[in-house]
Amino acid sequence: MSFCKNCGSNLPEGTTFCSSCGTPVEAQTTANQQSVNPQPQQYQVPNQQPMNNDVADAQDNKFMGVLAYIGILFLVPLFAAKQSKFAQFHAKQGLTLFVFEVAYSIFVAIINGILKATVTWSTLALFGTISSILNFLNVFFFVVAIIGIVNAVKGECKELPLIGKIDFIAMFSKNK
Repeated sequence: MSFCKNCGSNLPEGTTFCSSCGTPVEAQTTANQQSVNPQPQQYQVPNQQPMNNDVADAQDNKFMGVLAYIGILFLVPLFAAKQSKFAQFHAKQGLTLFVFEVAYSIFVAIINGILKATVTWSTLALFGTISSILNFLNVFFFVVAIIGIVNAVKGECKELPLIGKIDFIAMFSKNK
């Protein structure tokens, strides 16, 4: 039995990478063993880096990251995956997106209420123009959510465009 030179873990015979840290294992064979039992050299990935905690966290919590961008479902990773930095990052981004979507919906409801109460034949064109602009903003929120989902699936923690720097949890938390 041999040991990993990087972390000291036990290595079963024939392994090419340490199962604990991912370090390539150097072949420790003698000339006698090679002549009796020649084995073809296996291909080893050059410069393979061991998985760190952030990569493992992202792999384990991709689903939580995706949920964060689907409306109010940002609450699931926010409360169910408190130990995951990856899930918490995407939950906070999802919360920011959700707050903007809700505020936008309230704004649209108010504008539509005002415009519908005052619609005449002369203001009908204005009503159509404003509705078109407001619908364009709906597309913006949809695209931003897709960007967040793609980032979560890739295992990346990238801020959302335009609104990603805003962190409502930090704004309203007592621990400043």
